[in-house]
Amino acid sequence: MLDVSARHPAESQNSRPCLPPEPLHPNARVTSPVMPPGPRNSVLSAVSDVLAGVPQPPSNELRRARVLLVDDVPANLLALEGILEPLGQELVSVRSGDEALKALLLDEYACVLMDVQMPGLDGLETAKLVRARERTKHLPILFITALSRETAYVTRGYEYGAVDYLLKPVDPDILRAKVSVFVELYLRGEQLRQQALELAERRRVEEQLQRAAELEQQIVGIVGHDIRSPLAAILTTASLQLARETLPEGQRKAFERVIRGGERIQRIVEQLLDFTRARLGGGIPVVPRPGDLNELCCKVADELRAARPDRTVLCEFTHDSLPGAWDLDRLAQVLANLVDNALKYSPSDSPVRIRTSEQGEDTVHVEVHNGGAPIPTHLRSTLFQPFRRGVDTEGRESLGLGLYIAHSIVEAHGGTLRVESTLEAGTTFFLCLPRQSQQDGRHLSACADATLAETLTG
Repeated sequence: MLDVSARHPAESQNSRPCLPPEPLHPNARVTSPVMPPGPRNSVLSAVSDVLAGVPQPPSNELRRARVLLVDDVPANLLALEGILEPLGQELVSVRSGDEALKALLLDEYACVLMDVQMPGLDGLETAKLVRARERTKHLPILFITALSRETAYVTRGYEYGAVDYLLKPVDPDILRAKVSVFVELYLRGEQLRQQALELAERRRVEEQLQRAAELEQQIVGIVGHDIRSPLAAILTTASLQLARETLPEGQRKAFERVIRGGERIQRIVEQLLDFTRARLGGGIPVVPRPGDLNELCCKVADELRAARPDRTVLCEFTHDSLPGAWDLDRLAQVLANLVDNALKYSPSDSPVRIRTSEQGEDTVHVEVHNGGAPIPTHLRSTLFQPFRRGVDTEGRESLGLGLYIAHSIVEAHGGTLRVESTLEAGTTFFLCLPRQSQQDGRHLSACADATLAETLTG
């Protein structure tokens, strides 16, 4: 049994024996080595390295606890460090009650091992002050002393806040066992506190996301009613005025400008509505009905030829018809966006081609191809993300939502949309669709498999 009974003269005049400490544990960190009696200034620097700018301990030390050792006899401190170092915790040694209070102001501790009889502020008075602070009110304090074994004295120690009372000589195994219990309780408490903080942060983020979703829904209502209704009235009034045969030429041009501007605003409003629907989690709604994909491609091509009579849009079909069930209005929106982009970013003397084909009985493909310069490499990874715009060669205004909405519509059908762009081959958007639009994942997998096969063989 190890005797840590080296004592202040008031307690023991004749004995100061102390066994040398056990070899240090490789993970132990003794923060304040005991020096011979004399001037000391190690307490503040030892217990608060962080305040001195010392780098934080590595991650494998994050679950280590501090244990505060308080004794005015350096030999006793050295002996306690030797006993406790196998626990692998951070041991902080101080030599008075005043230094102990300073240490507790700077850092948190799992427990305190404190001598009772010390000059100045003794252990009982120090414990009373520790208990008076809210932060350290529940800090475990273990008294170590060789004073009277009378019950009254021990009771007094408990009244001053002790959780245990150890009489010298102290058994090293018992002391280590008691301290290890308090260390484990402290570490578990820290873990629970960290989990509580993480849970609170997660709830805060979820609340923010909920508020954002509610705001998006409010925007849908504002855009859908407060903007579209008056815009429709403006367009209707302008159309009625243009229908007048006696309208002066200057006014006719003005109303034509009003209609063009109103239609542009209407397109922006529809894009914002689609964007909000796609981001709300439910995705863009689609209503499949029977139709012919080839006929839809011809219709879109005719509309764009009328809008761009100087350009050539060709339709190339491997079958006379491609029947299936899709939301034809939404697919027309996708095709119009892809073909319009192809016309926009290709030389004026080069044609834009729309090709259709089928793969098996369940899958159809559409390709929109244009020549000219390829899509810049730095834009390809974000091409289908919202509010991403390419280099507008014609100076037209755009929200950068077209391809994002097109991609969302294709996904709503259970299909895939991808792009390949090189200087030699030009730019091609590949659209894969299940013949029967469903969202149960089977057709999406078929289109994904087909896309992968084309990539491997291409």
